[in-house]
Amino acid sequence: MLVGVTTVLSIAANWLAFDIGRDSFVRMLAYQAPYALMQAVAALLVWRSRRRQPMDVTLMILFGLSVLQFLSKPLVAHLTGGAGDFAQSYIATTYALYSQSAGAILQVAVGLLMLMLLARDMLVELTARSETDPLSSLLNRRGFEDRAVAALAGGAQGGMPVSLVASDLDSFKAINDGFGHDTGDQVIIAFAALLATDPPQKAVISRMGGEEFAVLLPGANLAAARLYAESLRAAFASLPIGALPGHMRVTASFGVAEFDGRESLSDLRRRADAALYVSKRGGRDRVSVAADPEADQMPMHPLAGSTAMKRVS
Repeated sequence: MLVGVTTVLSIAANWLAFDIGRDSFVRMLAYQAPYALMQAVAALLVWRSRRRQPMDVTLMILFGLSVLQFLSKPLVAHLTGGAGDFAQSYIATTYALYSQSAGAILQVAVGLLMLMLLARDMLVELTARSETDPLSSLLNRRGFEDRAVAALAGGAQGGMPVSLVASDLDSFKAINDGFGHDTGDQVIIAFAALLATDPPQKAVISRMGGEEFAVLLPGANLAAARLYAESLRAAFASLPIGALPGHMRVTASFGVAEFDGRESLSDLRRRADAALYVSKRGGRDRVSVAADPEADQMPMHPLAGSTAMKRVS
């Protein structure tokens, strides 16, 4: 809309100034103002995009310089003896040298920068796709690990607690076998939506694969992470899944571990997984806390075959 209005005003201004003398300051200002306005609109659009990275700021500056360049042309023409009596004599004037050189430099710079911005945005989109699980719209394992390693490093340097919540949908194979894989997908989507709804600040949320999920909680100690996991467990156990019969619910089990400040992400995940398997072996639909790193030992994987669906009375 804004671009359309600007275009109409530009055409009107040039039409009204057409019959005014060629060297008239008013005519030149009326002729150059629409171009300046277009550059100002472009700068405004970049500003309203709320992007403040160096290349975006540089593009706004270049558009601002283009505004000044177009508005300065009438003054430069007045100070340098005019733009020539005829179109043929224009090219020999000092004004033409300023107008063509400054305009070309700015427009080439704008064009090159816009190509760089386009390449940057395409790279960002490709990176986001490579780090996102398409079914759940959460981070995949790769995206999770990249962010989790950085979060653990920050926690170790700043002395801040970091905790990991590992979760697994109970007896997911029974759901797939009994109701089909489309229904299983709907269960995964429902659990992912629960994780993504009002998450803790700076939480790193991921579908690690299959029915396994992980949430890294920077700034959360073991007690806070356990409370968070309990809230998820209770919410999911009471959540109706549209693809399932109305009287059935699905549950999830959780394991919680707190970063000790020295261990690797792999070690932290191993302890959270150990706690998760304790929940599985203990009857599912529960939260367990990991042992100390020195005492950690992965328990035997729970036997498959039981159902995780509960009837709602």
